[in-house]
Amino acid sequence: MSLPELYLSKPGVVFPGTPVDNAETIRRVRAQFKGTDKQFESLASAIEHVFSLCKTRVRYLEDDKSGKVADYAVAAVRQCLEVNETPIDQVDLVIFGGIARHYFEPATAMEISAKLGIKKTHAFDVTAACVGHLEAVQTAAAYLMLHPEYRTALVCTSELSRHYLSYDIQRVRDLHMKSAGLTVGNAAACLLLRRSPFVRGGIRLLGVDTITVPDHWHLCQVPIDGTLFSSSAELMRLGKLIPPWIHQRLAALGMKAGDIDHFVFHQPSEIMVRKLLEDTGVDPEKGVYTHSIYGNTASASVGVTYQHLLAERTVRPGDKLILGSAASGLSIVMVTGEWTGESSGGAHV
Repeated sequence: MSLPELYLSKPGVVFPGTPVDNAETIRRVRAQFKGTDKQFESLASAIEHVFSLCKTRVRYLEDDKSGKVADYAVAAVRQCLEVNETPIDQVDLVIFGGIARHYFEPATAMEISAKLGIKKTHAFDVTAACVGHLEAVQTAAAYLMLHPEYRTALVCTSELSRHYLSYDIQRVRDLHMKSAGLTVGNAAACLLLRRSPFVRGGIRLLGVDTITVPDHWHLCQVPIDGTLFSSSAELMRLGKLIPPWIHQRLAALGMKAGDIDHFVFHQPSEIMVRKLLEDTGVDPEKGVYTHSIYGNTASASVGVTYQHLLAERTVRPGDKLILGSAASGLSIVMVTGEWTGESSGGAHV
């Protein structure tokens, strides 16, 4: 089935909490360390080495226990609606694609819709780890194809990580599974999807692709009532699966990797994204990098990085973009599109 005319909006993005630098993160680890200052020196040095490799500098973290996942999603939604000059009464479908949640039921999208003042809609959640936001975009595209009466899909995510992070690290070897959590930051993001172009600029979808290689599901987890652990080194090695798949999916669209002007990828670390682009055979400078500014914002990182692209670069009509993410599982989602409407204008975005 060919993809119909579908357009993805500019994003709305907010950052829950306050900036936390590397020094503060190491102080939090020290506060739970049971050894002496002398013993902590080697652990602190190892953590600093991880931050240096990833180019981690700052992440936003929320310590206020009253903050809610849905509230930050609502803030991102309102910004997205304003930026794209879209009234809330045009929204017929609300999908939440985040990892974080305050309860198993009802769907977080229900709470978001109610707080937006929507009285009647179709609202549900999609959960797929760090690819959740893009998987929700793909789901929204399918629903728009299925329901011609739907006008606009609102696709949002909100990552509030305080319950899932652990600073209890007692040995250098613990970093093998816990270092990723020290780079995580909070963010919420929203995108709109509809059949007509956004006058101020947006992405016309050319393709939406996904693949899952489930044998690796155990490498990264957040257990119920537990904290994040991730075998980052093994996950990075799985990156070799991504470039050939990108080439295959672009070839199906009659395109090559060199045709893409901007790569907007999930941001587990800058070194991982740069290596992925190098292995794909494209100039790493075509990538957009936000890990040093916001850390790994999980499912929100594509929206965060997309906003950064529009703020920092000129994106012109006809430019080709890929929004892509990989997640524990292993799952990969790639949205390929072409910029339409106004050029992005840095501070004017």
